[in-house]
Amino acid sequence: MKDIVGVFKALGDETRLKILILLSEQNFCARGISKHLEISESAVSQHLKILKSSNIIKGKKIGYQIYYTVINDNLSMGKEFISEILESEFLENHEKRKDKFKSLDWDIPDKCDLNCKNHGGECKKK
Repeated sequence: MKDIVGVFKALGDETRLKILILLSEQNFCARGISKHLEISESAVSQHLKILKSSNIIKGKKIGYQIYYTVINDNLSMGKEFISEILESEFLENHEKRKDKFKSLDWDIPDKCDLNCKNHGGECKKK
């Protein structure tokens, strides 16, 4: 679950999304990203650090510069996660849902036992 959360946190910033758009078109160094986004190189460096720590991008040193590229695997993992949530069968089949998300190290409850007054003692299922 930590990997998926990291991906979504990293994507939760407009500048990082712009960086990903640039890198999806071609490889850029930090200076090139800075120039195209019209922000400081130090700001770009901080955003690149977050994207690298989430394994969304990687850098390759060529000469004196590091050129960055997108790693598709983690982005695909995030896409698949969202796709699973949006599938209607995901919501309808509890056991299948539990199997699909075993890797998250989190148990999806069968029902809510909190006795909320608003729902007559049990949360309503979708």
